[in-house]
Amino acid sequence: MIVIQTEIDQRSMTALAKMTRKTVRRGRNGPVRMLAWFVVILETYLAVIYLQASLDGWQTNALLGGIMLACILSEDRVNGIVGLRHTPADSRVVNTAFPEEESCFICRSQAGEKWWPYSQIERVVENRDYFALLLDRKHGQVFDKKGFSWGTEEEFKALLQKKTGLKVQYIR
Repeated sequence: MIVIQTEIDQRSMTALAKMTRKTVRRGRNGPVRMLAWFVVILETYLAVIYLQASLDGWQTNALLGGIMLACILSEDRVNGIVGLRHTPADSRVVNTAFPEEESCFICRSQAGEKWWPYSQIERVVENRDYFALLLDRKHGQVFDKKGFSWGTEEEFKALLQKKTGLKVQYIR
């Protein structure tokens, strides 16, 4: 059995948002990000042209490019904030048990207990600090690598690969 305690906070939800964006939402999110980068480049180009021609309006182009750039660079953080706001306060400290003999894992918090079948997991993802079990494009669970109270990271990866048949994907 493996037991992990995770505190759901801004950092963990930002990590979950980034892992979701880079895996299950990749196909849908890619074209939108490419368009956003195109707008940043176009607005920067227009601002430079207006400046060289000594025309008014370069400030508007620079501002629009800056706003779009800020949106691109803070997308995961904003999605993490939104996800955290949808998480009830009594569900922000979660103890999760992964029994080897069961076909489900159990999440316990002050709000109650929930059993999740391994078959519902679509992707298993990790980064430097967290593991994430992605259930679909909008739902996932994040687990802190420092929160192991029983078991190790290697045992956890092996258990997930055995139960789900999925490889653990590393995201930077």
